[in-house]
Amino acid sequence: MKAVTTEQIRQLDQGSIAAGVPRAELMERAGYAVARTTMEYLRRQDARSVLLLAGKGNNGGDAIVAARHLAGAGCQPALVLLCSRNELQGDALGHFQKLVSAVRVLELPTLDQFAELVGEMEPAVVVDGLLGTGLKGDVREPYATAVKVINGLHRTVVAIDIPSGLDSDTGEVRGVCVRADTTVTMGLPKVGLLKPGAAEFVGRIETVDIGFPRKLVDEIQTDVELVTARDVGPLLPVRPRAAHKGDFGHLLVIAGSEGYTGAPVLTAQAAARAGVGLVTLAVPRSIYRIVAANCPPEVMPRPADFDKLDPTDFAGFNAVALGPGLGQHARTQKVIWKVVSGWFPPMVVDADALNGIAQGVAALKKLHKPMVLTPHPGEMGRLIGKTSKDVQANRWEVARGFAREYGVVTVLKGAGTVIAEKSGPLWINSTGNPGMAKGGMGDALTGIIGAFLAQGMAPADAARAGVFIHGLAGDLASQAVGERAMLTSDLIGHLGAAFATLD
Repeated sequence: MKAVTTEQIRQLDQGSIAAGVPRAELMERAGYAVARTTMEYLRRQDARSVLLLAGKGNNGGDAIVAARHLAGAGCQPALVLLCSRNELQGDALGHFQKLVSAVRVLELPTLDQFAELVGEMEPAVVVDGLLGTGLKGDVREPYATAVKVINGLHRTVVAIDIPSGLDSDTGEVRGVCVRADTTVTMGLPKVGLLKPGAAEFVGRIETVDIGFPRKLVDEIQTDVELVTARDVGPLLPVRPRAAHKGDFGHLLVIAGSEGYTGAPVLTAQAAARAGVGLVTLAVPRSIYRIVAANCPPEVMPRPADFDKLDPTDFAGFNAVALGPGLGQHARTQKVIWKVVSGWFPPMVVDADALNGIAQGVAALKKLHKPMVLTPHPGEMGRLIGKTSKDVQANRWEVARGFAREYGVVTVLKGAGTVIAEKSGPLWINSTGNPGMAKGGMGDALTGIIGAFLAQGMAPADAARAGVFIHGLAGDLASQAVGERAMLTSDLIGHLGAAFATLD
């Protein structure tokens, strides 16, 4: 899904109105979408009370519409205006005049009045409709205080279009910024929402269609896209009714070493859950018994002498996943280059295999083979001779530059995982949560991408789909067990549910 600048969304809005879509209707659809997301949170908490804060611009108008729909659904909304009702204009005023008596309205409250309202209603959800993409400069009063108050309530927060105080182009905080759990963004995601520094403020990004004409959207030119379910669903291989296991590929996983017996199991298990027909897991003889005892029965473990691997050992496989838990022994590093240079079908490379490649990364330019590299910031730093801090400071530029220089699909992991290829747009992932910041999560991602490669997906498609579904399974797992307690095995266990949402 295309990510747009502030100017592009302004032109899209104006073009839609010129094409005959009334601004009041765009606001109506936006407000309804916000109400729908808010009600999802209320249902989870078995609550009805909602506090909506509105400025006098279009975001405020969206909040007013949302309040009306929430009241109509039997919720208990209270609308706080950061202006007097006499200052409302245009469509925001028109929608305000439609409010029913079930919506409690408070205009320009003092801090004491606001505290009294919060104490009385005890809202389960707060809706941020203060400021939008038209923000110029730092947030001024009374909005700055309102932003601080929202953050101080420690309630679930739904932001309208963009969290108040966040620059919609750069992702920088303009003095203060609302910390949202979900940002419901209208029409298309704004580039600023996807910037690395914005991750702490935007929460989950939900993009809603409010009726922008398809022709106008298609005409927008952008080099940044957000990976969404609509992008990933069509990429997944079709599974014919008469299919057999050979139709879905055979993946070879080369992983593991003494002390790292869990990584190969997680990689193979995730691959098996991701639809591949067969998974063979090659591990050192020294750990074979441990790994074999822990493998799911669908995986075929094989003891291997890595330093004696020969290209003929790879015959019959459709893809390989290389790296998780291999260790950094000198002999192992030689094996890595032997596999990378001698293997011709598609390959996903992760973990210790990336560290091995870093010692002679220039050789990648000569390989010209379908590869996906999945470094975390530290591994990316070793590949380019920089620190992880350097990488994090320029995530988009680093991923794009590496992919273009070496001709490989690059998945730079972290909040807002970046997927880059030699040409084409930069893709930013929209799924995942802090509960995934644990050991083993990258091993599962390697297995998923490897499974997609073995099923015949192009490397860039396998990377986009793999990252999205990996994060989606993590989101579902966090809902079941919570972020603190979530394990990689929980994520793998929710892969089926993640695929079901796309099927």
